[in-house]
Amino acid sequence: MSDDPSAKPNTSVTVGSPTCEFPTADPAQRADEAGKAILRRLLGELLANEAGVLRNDDPECLHDFRIAVRRTRSALGQIKGIFPQKTVRRFAPRFAWLGTITSPPRDFDVYLLGFDDLKAGLPAPFQEAIEPLRSYLENHCNLAHTELALHLRSARFRTLLTGWGKFLSEPCPKKPQSPHALAPIRQIADVRIWKLFRRVLKQGRGISPDTPAENIHELRKTCKKLRYLLEFFRDLYPPDEIDRPIKQLKKLQNYLGDFQDVHARIDMLRGISDEMRNDMAVPTETLLAMGVLLASLDNQQSALRQEFPEHFDPFANPRNRERFRELFKPVSLSKAVEQEESSD
Repeated sequence: MSDDPSAKPNTSVTVGSPTCEFPTADPAQRADEAGKAILRRLLGELLANEAGVLRNDDPECLHDFRIAVRRTRSALGQIKGIFPQKTVRRFAPRFAWLGTITSPPRDFDVYLLGFDDLKAGLPAPFQEAIEPLRSYLENHCNLAHTELALHLRSARFRTLLTGWGKFLSEPCPKKPQSPHALAPIRQIADVRIWKLFRRVLKQGRGISPDTPAENIHELRKTCKKLRYLLEFFRDLYPPDEIDRPIKQLKKLQNYLGDFQDVHARIDMLRGISDEMRNDMAVPTETLLAMGVLLASLDNQQSALRQEFPEHFDPFANPRNRERFRELFKPVSLSKAVEQEESSD
């Protein structure tokens, strides 16, 4: 396929409507068929936002594109044993690459979207002095989006879309080799959700005031995987019962997202400060303003760290644990799924 940067976005893969909800699955549906239906939905979201990402006229397009990529990676990694291993090994690294190349432009988008709030939080004498930082972010944001557009117009990306679309459009084999392909999807959902819920509890209970920020980030990633599974399989469960644990998880995720945003901004600003300090054209007042901003963010991070128990404890309380146990704890498992449960 053409590697010409002027090539049009790929729209050749046939998928379901990108505006539909996740497919409603029959609890007894074979897991590989249900999995493909979810992944086709995600491919539809990705394709629906591709043109907007290339135009770079709405940051939400890249945001939604990245969510589709992350959910796809999560489905491949968390709904285990339903597809051939060679297929997972083929596509998982390619979607990881797609996540990597979309990260820098999205980071700059987020920093710019929140810049006015950061500026307003500075003491008045420093507010105008911080403006060169905005210019720096805008320049690097444009460069990052230009590089991303080259990737999305490349043969590598188009080969990924073509191969992935072909796999998802093929009928599932009558006699699959994958150990869980024929298992009822509700059984697979119960096992994976219950396992991730317990992992969230274990990771959260291990966090103390002295825990490195990286551990909190790992908890955030596990919560995100759990959230995706709950969204994939929401229609397998009574709405009035599953919505409550999802709501509790969202509250915890909001806090963890705030913590990660502050942590990422601190890392970003430290790197930019080092770079701008070597640029003789950067006013001293700007460097001082960035120092004040870093101190403010450090204080925010310390305050957020102290708040961890008040956000985690409601999620881990006995009533919420009982909700998850009642909804998701596997009662009976096939032999293959039981082996998966004990090995992961």
